[in-house]
Amino acid sequence: MFGIWKGIFLATFAGCCWGTMGVAAQYLFENCRFEADDLTALRLIGAGILLLLISAVSEGPRSLFLPFKDKRNIRDILIYGVGVLLIQYTFFIAIHASNAGTAAIMVGFGPLMIMFYMAAAKHRLPSAKELFCLVLAVSGVALLVTKGNFDSLDIASAGAFWGIVSAAFGAFCTVQPKAVIERIGVSLVVGWGMVVGGTIACFFTDPFSMDVDWTWASVGCYLFIIAFGTVAAFWCYLRSTMYVIPSISAILGSFEPFSAVLFSFLILHTTFNGYELFGAAAIITNMLILVWPDKNAIKKLSAEKSQ
Repeated sequence: MFGIWKGIFLATFAGCCWGTMGVAAQYLFENCRFEADDLTALRLIGAGILLLLISAVSEGPRSLFLPFKDKRNIRDILIYGVGVLLIQYTFFIAIHASNAGTAAIMVGFGPLMIMFYMAAAKHRLPSAKELFCLVLAVSGVALLVTKGNFDSLDIASAGAFWGIVSAAFGAFCTVQPKAVIERIGVSLVVGWGMVVGGTIACFFTDPFSMDVDWTWASVGCYLFIIAFGTVAAFWCYLRSTMYVIPSISAILGSFEPFSAVLFSFLILHTTFNGYELFGAAAIITNMLILVWPDKNAIKKLSAEKSQ
């Protein structure tokens, strides 16, 4: 029983880290003159190097070069690195155009996109559950981008658009690296992928000469983004699957939009009207329905643990 509660805590903490990371990024955009492209490069490089250092300490320095012994690994990591770059860049654009809460909520489209992709790959029609979730998600987005006023679109519509684009790239990066992860492990794939993505970003922007306000608060926000919003969140989420089934971890990971909305209100005083909150609830409900484990999966896991 202790293990289950440990898994619940780890997955919930991971979701909160992801959500508050968005709030930290919003603070940098609004108060410290950061731009989405510069922060994307700095985050990917910093988090990637930190992940690789952790891997070197835990598995030995030689393990870092394991991926380069196979050309397939190099190809897949390069593709994944580009995908990670596009995820982070579009996510930060979404925050810059709206707020952390709206951006995090839009990422909730990711599981829905993966589910419809799998349906298409298996040449089957979407199920009633999938169609219901689609209606929930679209309704939620409509309420968020209009704020209940269907005569005109709010500036948040740009944030919602880029949030959905980020979710699409996130769905791609959930499916694409499966083979290379099985060959060399998650930490090396994500660590090198982030370094590759950050390096590519530096060809388009110079994050080390950007004109921003480096204060104790901005340094703290940046360190929080790479240490907690990336590395700790990633580690805790994966660790939680050792104690609870992955779908339960995904449900608890849904604390990301909830924590983003909550801390946006408490720290940055971002306001949401009733229509926006109802829309957010619809999208979060869509996420919970998609990842909620069925009874057969729970029975199967219980049987395996009892053996």
